[in-house]
Amino acid sequence: MPPIAVPEGRHAPLSTALSTIFRGNLCDAVLRDRSVITFEKNQVIYEAGDGNRTFFFIRSGFVKIGTVTEDGHELIYDVRKGGDLVGELCASEYPRQDRAVALERADIVAVPLEDVLATVQQDQELLRQLVQVFCNSLSDAYDQLNSVAFGDTVHRLVRVLVRLGSQLGRQSGQGIEISPYLTQEDIAQMVAVPRERVSTAMNFLRTRGMGGYSRGGYIVLDLRARENYAARPG
Repeated sequence: MPPIAVPEGRHAPLSTALSTIFRGNLCDAVLRDRSVITFEKNQVIYEAGDGNRTFFFIRSGFVKIGTVTEDGHELIYDVRKGGDLVGELCASEYPRQDRAVALERADIVAVPLEDVLATVQQDQELLRQLVQVFCNSLSDAYDQLNSVAFGDTVHRLVRVLVRLGSQLGRQSGQGIEISPYLTQEDIAQMVAVPRERVSTAMNFLRTRGMGGYSRGGYIVLDLRARENYAARPG
């Protein structure tokens, strides 16, 4: 796949949200005067096997990270929001093993790996922050692997929802509403089980007062109750 073309267009102002990933000088250095690319819902940002070594800073919207199995089933590893980074595995010398797709309309700033490395090499604290991004990704991958290997469907679902609530949740009445609209098929791809099993597990949680759906179809959950349930052995 050829390198992604960054179209001419709006320039990205320095976003407060983006600086939560790379604080201060790094955010200023790597994002200044770069164009914003807008990806529509379901548009691929990068594909597995892509050798293009580029970071993608999410300015707004939501992006799902995952892969497609040999038999055509999609798996979702994570969902990220404005202020987050995707494509960090481009630092590997191998082609990408994941893919990123806009879950809804998203504004993205593309930054070549070489530009990021040139910046962090001048400041040890910025380099430490970059290493922490990689460590966080690896830690998340281990957590998901352990969940798939040892958890039953309900516990795996709860752990996914707790993580999404912590990362993407917003206060809604007495509960936490997960900001992006996620279908049961999306959740099934994150839990790595058939949709029907997710539906059954969601009903189980709903009857126990641990969550449900808003009128707009967004998932609403009692985060404390689900955290307590997720902590139980499964």
